[in-house]
Amino acid sequence: MEISRAPHPDPADDDPAALIAGIAAGRQDAFAALYTRLQPMMVRYAAGLLAADRETAADVVDEAFFDIWLTASGFRGEGSVEGWVRRIVRNKAIDAIRRQRERVAVDERESRAFEDLADEADTPDRLAERISDGDELWRRMARLSHEHREAVWLCYYEEKSLAEIADIVGCPENTVKTRLFHARKLLREGKP
Repeated sequence: MEISRAPHPDPADDDPAALIAGIAAGRQDAFAALYTRLQPMMVRYAAGLLAADRETAADVVDEAFFDIWLTASGFRGEGSVEGWVRRIVRNKAIDAIRRQRERVAVDERESRAFEDLADEADTPDRLAERISDGDELWRRMARLSHEHREAVWLCYYEEKSLAEIADIVGCPENTVKTRLFHARKLLREGKP
């Protein structure tokens, strides 16, 4: 792909599909326009998937946009550009979740140090205070599977319809309904 550095003012650049075509042609201005338009929304989306880890979310989105730069010619125009970008971001977020799980290896000495810590379990009063706190919601969200967390994020934070969520995650609407039902139940109960 030959990189074109000179801006190409084009009224079609307001159209995300035209921006993808420009990126496929190596136009940096088209890439910058798409990145500027979608990056903030995609970081919020990735942060929702990653239980509010905005630093990792920003890294995930940057990785996704790097892939978009390399594979823009692969966009076939089926569905929306936003949905295509979301799927790439979602896959990168899932990869990040897997990497984090692999890194949670603790050596034996550190393990023993954790076992020696005092039990500081919440009393019912203290738990009631924490549940009302927004941080507790994020802790509970973090314990959800990425599929449940994604459904909750798209539905309640981005106010997407069931059809839009189904398109983004690539599953039937009934599956989205089921995920939302179970996610709400798990959030109420505070169980993973």
